[in-house]
Amino acid sequence: MYALYAWGNALHESELDRDPAWLAPEVLSGGREVVSEHLCLSDEGPLRVDGAGTLFDVGGEQVEGRALVGRDLAGVEWRVVLIRVASDGSLEDARRFGEEFEDLGDVFVDEEPERNPVGIGEVVTTWEDEHGQWDLTLVRL
Repeated sequence: MYALYAWGNALHESELDRDPAWLAPEVLSGGREVVSEHLCLSDEGPLRVDGAGTLFDVGGEQVEGRALVGRDLAGVEWRVVLIRVASDGSLEDARRFGEEFEDLGDVFVDEEPERNPVGIGEVVTTWEDEHGQWDLTLVRL
């Protein structure tokens, strides 16, 4: 199984990383994808996000969205740190989003990365937008 993770200044500067919609029970449980017109990597339309597999920082602890189902976060500092792009889990589908991002230009692609910027799985490919707005990492889980 493969997954594509995205993060960057665009997420944090827009404050989308703290949007309360992330905490909807149906999003955290995987029953509904996050789709926001403000969350785009390319001109292909809004990015579809797997909220259950997205990584959150909650009080200094990194946890997947699915671990937050039913958890009371009132008064707790939280934010999204790594978006997990919704895909069917295949290499081809996960890579497709990276390739669309690459087609925009000004993107550095590393097909043989030596480090794992997400700390999950085995890194296959990384993409870095030269303007610092988005980074993507494709991993084998």
